[in-house]
Amino acid sequence: MATATYAVATGSSTLSGVWRKIQVGILTAFNYDVEEWGWLKRLKPLDVNWSSREITAELDVNQPYGAAAISEGGKEARPSSVNTVTATITWVNYNKRFTISKTSKFIAQQQGVRGQLVSQLKWQGKSAVRALQAKIGTHFWGFSTGIAALQNGAISTDTVTMDAMHGVAGLGSTSHNWRCADLFIAGDYVAFLNPSGPALRTSGIVLIDSVSRANNTITGSAFSDISTATDNDYIVFANDVENTTLAGGTEYNKELVGILDGLTSTSIHSVSGDTYPNWTSYAASTSGRFDGVKLRKMKQNIRNRGGGELDTLIWANGVENDVTAQLQAAMRFDMPFSLEMDGQPVTKGVKILTSKRTPDGYVCGYDSSNSVGKMVLLPDPESGPAWDDLDKLQDDSGYVGGIDYPAQIIWTNRANTAYASGQTQQ
Repeated sequence: MATATYAVATGSSTLSGVWRKIQVGILTAFNYDVEEWGWLKRLKPLDVNWSSREITAELDVNQPYGAAAISEGGKEARPSSVNTVTATITWVNYNKRFTISKTSKFIAQQQGVRGQLVSQLKWQGKSAVRALQAKIGTHFWGFSTGIAALQNGAISTDTVTMDAMHGVAGLGSTSHNWRCADLFIAGDYVAFLNPSGPALRTSGIVLIDSVSRANNTITGSAFSDISTATDNDYIVFANDVENTTLAGGTEYNKELVGILDGLTSTSIHSVSGDTYPNWTSYAASTSGRFDGVKLRKMKQNIRNRGGGELDTLIWANGVENDVTAQLQAAMRFDMPFSLEMDGQPVTKGVKILTSKRTPDGYVCGYDSSNSVGKMVLLPDPESGPAWDDLDKLQDDSGYVGGIDYPAQIIWTNRANTAYASGQTQQ
């Protein structure tokens, strides 16, 4: 007699209704830390009353002159006095918004978070804070012009290749640790500007559908509709709901006076370093490996020109790696049996920092007590809004929540800053 056939009851199919669907929860699968956010928070605050009309500061930047050695009983020195120089300060208004339905609010009011892995409102608020911090992290390094990158070549398809991150030639290439593509995320809107003017290209505000880090490209379904976009066009962010004008819809001239701006630009806060030579940073004159001699020169120039002491150094990840390699090579002949595999370079009295956003090849140093500071109007956003902080949407069954953060980086003594670019990386 043949054996009867039967199927084994399984929880995955036969009795699937008996089993629960188990969710582990939300796992953090990416590094959202923004070191620059912490660095901005630690900058010395500028005590100032905010005015929507004008904020200025008087810079004591002119060297007094006219002292004389005179003969006994002779004529005394010609009288002279130097004036201060007026710097004009303009702040940046940061804003991040999100929407949430009335139904989500009603469920939360009736049963809390029992139907959610986490509170939807808290999750959206946390994400909004992360987005704001990432934006400021990028702007921390850039220029007040708001240029994120340049267009590399003409647009022939819906994919655009980029170069010159922050508008700096050679920065952010595919050979760098931090690339132009790293500034952008699918879902961002960007604008293409004709450098002449600058002027917004016709149909020049478009949505990014995808980003290729390997190719340093952004792709959007409407990129090829941009009128006469060409090589070296400015690419700036345009995440406002106004999407038709340069002034209202783009971030052009709406960013922080960042580190590269303060160290390398001729004019900062409407004061020109060409007119006032003391209103400039020390720039190391040579590329190549960063070493103790270059560091010493940065310290000396800050002390001699600005009167301060270099106490903070920020260098790119790759520069840190190369300096570590130099020190390891030296230590092999000193204490080979007590050498750490991953030693950390240090220098007395100087805090050394690095981040993934630090531009490749750069080393920046400053006196944190008198060189660069900040002004902020509102408390630092550490969490999103509560239900009572939301605004009802007009005609839609939902609410809109947002975070505002008016701020600016203020340069007080550029002679107390120094930098080196084109430094060797590993």
